[in-house]
Amino acid sequence: MNLDSLIDGIAIRNSGPDVEVLDLTSDSREVQPGWAFLALKGEKADGDSFVPQALAQGAIAVISNSGVNTPEQVAACTFLADPRLRMAEMARRLHGTPDERIAVIGVTGTNGKTTTTTLIRQLLRGAGIGCGMVGTVLNAAGEVEEEAVRTTPESPAFYRWLRRSLEVGDVASAVEVSSHALCLGRVHGARFKVGVFTNLTQDHLDYHGTLEDYFLAKARLKLQSERFLVNVDDPYGRRLLEGGRCWGYAIDREADYRATELELGPTGTRFRLRGLQGDFDIESPLLGRFNAYNLLAALAACAEAGFDLNRLLPAVPRVTGAPGRLERVDCGQPFGVMVDYAHTPDALEKLLAEGRRLLPTGGRLHVLFGCGGDRDRTKRPLMAAAVGAGADVLWHTSDNPRTEDPERILDDAAPGIPEPLRADGNRYHRNADRRESVRQALADCRPGDLLLLAGKGHEPYQEIHGVKYPYSDRSAVEAVLVNQSKGEA
Repeated sequence: MNLDSLIDGIAIRNSGPDVEVLDLTSDSREVQPGWAFLALKGEKADGDSFVPQALAQGAIAVISNSGVNTPEQVAACTFLADPRLRMAEMARRLHGTPDERIAVIGVTGTNGKTTTTTLIRQLLRGAGIGCGMVGTVLNAAGEVEEEAVRTTPESPAFYRWLRRSLEVGDVASAVEVSSHALCLGRVHGARFKVGVFTNLTQDHLDYHGTLEDYFLAKARLKLQSERFLVNVDDPYGRRLLEGGRCWGYAIDREADYRATELELGPTGTRFRLRGLQGDFDIESPLLGRFNAYNLLAALAACAEAGFDLNRLLPAVPRVTGAPGRLERVDCGQPFGVMVDYAHTPDALEKLLAEGRRLLPTGGRLHVLFGCGGDRDRTKRPLMAAAVGAGADVLWHTSDNPRTEDPERILDDAAPGIPEPLRADGNRYHRNADRRESVRQALADCRPGDLLLLAGKGHEPYQEIHGVKYPYSDRSAVEAVLVNQSKGEA
């Protein structure tokens, strides 16, 4: 598309040639010949400083806040207002407004976004209906899948993935929509066929400041959704419901979509779905009450998007959920091990409750956890308190300390655990080295115990002093258990 057509009606001024733009990005590392580079001001760097790199890689246009010098054949443009919103408008236009031609289902909330979007995609694809995905773990279009970098990508990548889905014949795309994405315009302009609100608990207050502002950020998705589906068992979901134009799902309360006769077992979940398309018996291999909510939300979202649940139900027994979400690690050991992404007080409380339900009589519940660095410090003692209240044995360690001192993070969280418990060397263990904590926890597990490793989930790295080192809880567990097995042999 020609640049002048691309920015027509958008608050951007072009003072250079009307070049042909193949794609655009705000990441200079992604620039390819014929692309436009948008030099945005970030928290840590100014995009203007990356213009030389973008030009060296073939940028045909540069768009910045104040204008920069470029070669004669390269267009130099200036944002006149709100650069991130203008970037999203350009991306949406360049990629042919794909959100208007496929059913985009957006999911927001503190917990459950990744699993719910994963289930939506699995349900639709299991029924032979093409569905893409944009999320924390995976970005996908048709059979093409790529590991994701953040929960919701910047707008050029977001719209690019929707266009790819459209091109390969997907009729829907399940999208995780973070509060940051809503505030920073990453999904600006998109029309969601269905928006879903899962729940709200304390998280990201380092960015939003207050829980109310965090809620208001999440609530923005409603304004961009044709139909909006909320969890009415959650108090913030009920607030959204009171505002009208909403449909509800729930387990405990009356709702448009409700899971009744819920049965939670060690091998799966059953419930009766009473919804707007009728009543259905649901049986899945997913574990835990929170996964019942996730599956209910996914089924309700598909129904609200216009898909026939009768066609989707045969796929339910085959769903697996998202990687790193209550994921079993089985190397033949005589005790249970599960990896989960829980990293908020509420998520930890729910995880421990499910762990307790799965724990055999006489077994001990071990929980390995940590708190992220450079994030909301106020939730650290709350996370520790949730673990202290529900675990038999605590393994207090690091979880992406980033640029902070790992020991200081441990110090911040420790007061949430009662002092007598911290003084009990058989129950409380503190070690900033996560890999070593995993080894020690596994060595302490007895037959019938259950070890929950919380916080990392699917993540393949541990970020320490700003450097990402290869690491995953699952691989760390498997390495120890395989070595133990070889030693016994």
